[in-house]
Amino acid sequence: MKSIGSALITIILFSGVFAQEKTDDWKITGQVQLRSELDGRDLSNKTYPLTYTSLRTRVGVAKTFEKSDLVIQMQDSRIFGEEATTLSNSKNLDLHQAYVKLNNPFELLLTMQAGRFEVAYGTERFFGSAGWHYVARSFDGVRFSFDLGAKTDLFALTHSDVSSYIANALPGTYRYPAKYDSSYSIYGFWMNKKINDVHTADFFGWYEVNRKKSNLKEKDVSQFTIGANHNGNYGDFSSLTEAAFQTGKRKNLKVWAYLISLQGGYKLNEVKFGLAVDLLSGNTSTDTENNNVFNPAFSSGHKFYGYMDYFINIPANTNNLGLNDYYFMIDWMPKNSKFALNTNVHHFTSNKHAVSGENIFGQEIDVTVKYNFVKGTTITWGGSAFLPGNLMKSIFKTAIGERNDTAFWSYVMITANL
Repeated sequence: MKSIGSALITIILFSGVFAQEKTDDWKITGQVQLRSELDGRDLSNKTYPLTYTSLRTRVGVAKTFEKSDLVIQMQDSRIFGEEATTLSNSKNLDLHQAYVKLNNPFELLLTMQAGRFEVAYGTERFFGSAGWHYVARSFDGVRFSFDLGAKTDLFALTHSDVSSYIANALPGTYRYPAKYDSSYSIYGFWMNKKINDVHTADFFGWYEVNRKKSNLKEKDVSQFTIGANHNGNYGDFSSLTEAAFQTGKRKNLKVWAYLISLQGGYKLNEVKFGLAVDLLSGNTSTDTENNNVFNPAFSSGHKFYGYMDYFINIPANTNNLGLNDYYFMIDWMPKNSKFALNTNVHHFTSNKHAVSGENIFGQEIDVTVKYNFVKGTTITWGGSAFLPGNLMKSIFKTAIGERNDTAFWSYVMITANL
């Protein structure tokens, strides 16, 4: 992510648009997310579980003008006790969002958003803000939004850029011969169409290019992703289909990968039941010319592949074998109650077998209880257990010995919003 200065410069460049007649007062926003976790995910009952507490604090201001909007949001993200002493300063304050929105610039029927902002679409399976994380995700870039029968966004985002800002042009400042561009960028679109009261569809795609050349020959990433989603609402029944295909090159290997997610739900009074399967393609261990692992690099992975977060860094977490996730969901939201209960049961396998022939990662059970304490403030407790299969046991095996015990994880979280 680029420096705070890049976002502030963007605001300054557009500062002239704010010399307009006032339409709304300034709006102040804030959030505190405090979470304590008990971590016994190492598959070994011979070790003590880890404990740690994360804190995310946000303060923001927003202002609506006649034809523009301004949003600035600061954020501090920390783990309790990470400073060396109680008098140390981690200098951890950062800019989470800072952008301007221009409504119908140059009399065009569109909105332009520029600066640093969150990018979240649909269920966040492909693009998400990763709100569970104590830092969360935002991008530097520009986004154009318009509606020509379907709500459409066109975006250009900066993933990373190592180029330094040059304030004064001097002969010795510029390298000769010129150093190649090593920035990482994302260019894409997302379209959403409500077909009728039953069907809603998304169509999306993006091109990501990491211009760094680790092998000194080809770009590290030059990859296209294209996909579609469908939501169906049939009274008490519902369905969700999400699918995407990736092609191009990663690390000099050809990419041919897919993700397919199928979900079905049924609501019975206060309880909703769901069955689902997620298939993320993997690579065989003998294939040295292709990279067939689907990489959901910008998703909010915690929402989908088990709350214990064994599989939020695919392909690495699956040893490039991909992931099949078969799961069952129950949501209980009693009327006139401040409590809500969610239970998920997952069965994880690899999409391709390991050299040993193993393909069972294991089973995970997640239970979450949410309590709406007061308006804007919730208290959440979660508890999970993981029963490792042979493939997971082999991944966690170390030189010291095997790790094959049932893993556990639990947390308590307070989220307060202003």
